[in-house]
Amino acid sequence: MTKATLSADWLSNNRQSEEYYSTNNDVDRDLLIHYIRKSMLNSNYLCPVNKTMKNVLEIAYSSGFWMMEMATDFPKIQFYGIDLESSAPDLVYPKNCFFGQGDYLKGLPYQSNFFDMVRLDMAHLRSLSTLDQILLLLSEVFRVTKKGGYVEFLELDYNSPLLRKLMKFPVGDSPKIDELLAERGFVNITNKKVAIPLRKGSMVGEFSLAAIKSFVETIGSEEDYNDLLHIVEEESEKYDSHINVFAGFCQKL
Repeated sequence: MTKATLSADWLSNNRQSEEYYSTNNDVDRDLLIHYIRKSMLNSNYLCPVNKTMKNVLEIAYSSGFWMMEMATDFPKIQFYGIDLESSAPDLVYPKNCFFGQGDYLKGLPYQSNFFDMVRLDMAHLRSLSTLDQILLLLSEVFRVTKKGGYVEFLELDYNSPLLRKLMKFPVGDSPKIDELLAERGFVNITNKKVAIPLRKGSMVGEFSLAAIKSFVETIGSEEDYNDLLHIVEEESEKYDSHINVFAGFCQKL
């Protein structure tokens, strides 16, 4: 696939407004989503994390749950985060957590070849609305990652037309974040796909539906909420709705 074709495919799957749109951080929902992802991946991380690492970066950390758990598990590693807005706790968190606030869409305020690992959760990176912003960020990620370091990524896709539109996540049969990372120069790309059914009877599926309902509550009146919720539940049955989770990691050599 050529760069031009890849770029066109990616752009067609993303919101094309030049404006940032709010992530509407909700701490309870973020915690629920954190444990959903941890459960489906059976871990907080996929790439080889070890005690020789010194510095890890999470871009768009939201409420900071991943950073705090990782910082507790790996107390000798320094965990840095940058986000447009923060819902992380002001006072109580591990001393090796550093929650920063800044515009990562205009570059990363870190020195080159500094991080042993960078984490990209594309669901939290919904502020990336144009291809230029995406490529700039990935170029910056390449710059700040050490040689031999890793980038871990996670992306979602829905098979429900309404949920694709409502949640503003990338759509399409195959998200291309791994191929875009290869364009930027990363190698040894490893990925996996996990399907989460959005229905009762599956614990992770029920938690995911709860997170979606929590999101729907924030986007309109109570009447709008009830109408949307009814449509979401109908579509979940009609399409046997599920979330496809694409997760993996790559390396800078």
